[in-house]
Amino acid sequence: MLLLNSLPKLGPISTNRLLEFFEGDPLKIFHASQRELLSISGVGPAMVNSILDQDHGTWVKNELEIIQKHSTSFITEEEIPSSLREIYDTPIGLYVKGTIPPGPYFSIVGTRLPSLYAQKVCSKISTDLALAGFCVVSGMARGIDSIAHQSALEVNGKTIAFLGSGMDIIYPPENLGLYQRIAAEGAVISEFPFRRKADRRTFPMRNRLVSGISSGVLVVESGSSGGSLITARFAAEQGRSVFAIPGRIDQPSSQGCHQLIREGAILTTNANEIIEDLRPSLTQTILPLSENRQAERPKDKTNSDQIISKNEKIILNLLEVDGAMAVEQMCSICELTIQEISVSLSLLELSNRVGKRYDGKYELN
Repeated sequence: MLLLNSLPKLGPISTNRLLEFFEGDPLKIFHASQRELLSISGVGPAMVNSILDQDHGTWVKNELEIIQKHSTSFITEEEIPSSLREIYDTPIGLYVKGTIPPGPYFSIVGTRLPSLYAQKVCSKISTDLALAGFCVVSGMARGIDSIAHQSALEVNGKTIAFLGSGMDIIYPPENLGLYQRIAAEGAVISEFPFRRKADRRTFPMRNRLVSGISSGVLVVESGSSGGSLITARFAAEQGRSVFAIPGRIDQPSSQGCHQLIREGAILTTNANEIIEDLRPSLTQTILPLSENRQAERPKDKTNSDQIISKNEKIILNLLEVDGAMAVEQMCSICELTIQEISVSLSLLELSNRVGKRYDGKYELN
């Protein structure tokens, strides 16, 4: 199965078709003749050449050595979570670093450049779902994915990260610490062999697993063509519930969520709405979060009565109108210098009136 899972030109659908034809025995696939393989519907010459390659033995030996070196396991069939065995394109096998936590599973996805609003919403809902007993699932990308994992870990919750590459390729590289912590306290999972780099094909394949393992998927923030929409559509096709956070109607980064809501996704404002919607379909017991339990987390320390300067008022007015701006944009609009703007922004950050986003722009808190 390890070799079958890695073959170029073959995906999970064609591989499962081969296994069905040969009664679930992968050895029969590799011992079959070219004519026999070509007689199978959907199997073409490129696939057959990949199957009949003569260097398979060396590859398997090297891959097993790498698996052991990286303290990783390769699981198949009954070891794969049952929810993933239900989807149309069931994975043949999965590389796992860590231990897959028990469900229920819930996926949280979104933009790599979230607004401060999206960061706060993602952190709160991820935290609450983890406290309620859900295993938070995402793709360990920058932005919303990373926040979802981190928020679950901060309350000793369960989390799983699916990679769009081999287990030895950590992307983004600054997530090395997060990768290590998820592997220690949950599981990092990949469908791809070691040394496989991410590309346009691997990310959608990863996304179908993120949605497929889960009872539902929440899109926190996404543009009209964001990769999170692919995950949401996989979820809908797989019969999973799709949730979306509403945003500002004048922000491009909210258009994807609004589009999903128009198409039937559930408009969501907090974790309890997700819990109550999913409760009838869950086999595990999930309790709603009480108001007191949610209030245990520290609140923002904002002093609304603090006196602000003229320059700070100018910046606050700009951000209120335009939503999010870079320092250079502010400088081009108002008569303040970059130094004056930078000083004022620092003071506004200290008073928690504004915050800096992943893309370097500033936004009202």
